[in-house]
Amino acid sequence: MDNWKILFTSNTPFRINLAKTYLESEGIEALLENELVYYVYSSAPGQIKLLVKEQDLEQGAKLLMKAGYIN
Repeated sequence: MDNWKILFTSNTPFRINLAKTYLESEGIEALLENELVYYVYSSAPGQIKLLVKEQDLEQGAKLLMKAGYIN
């Protein structure tokens, strides 16, 4: 996973899954990190991370800003 970068983090699985689905609908491949940990240990520190390939980072950020996921 050398070329994957964190684009967005959240402690709300529903919100981050919506963001992931939105990016994928726009043709950007996305992965979630720490999602299972959150479900198993909901009080665990840290957040769920949405990752995209490095070359999609800028476009993904623009899309998430446009959709209101990030400022």
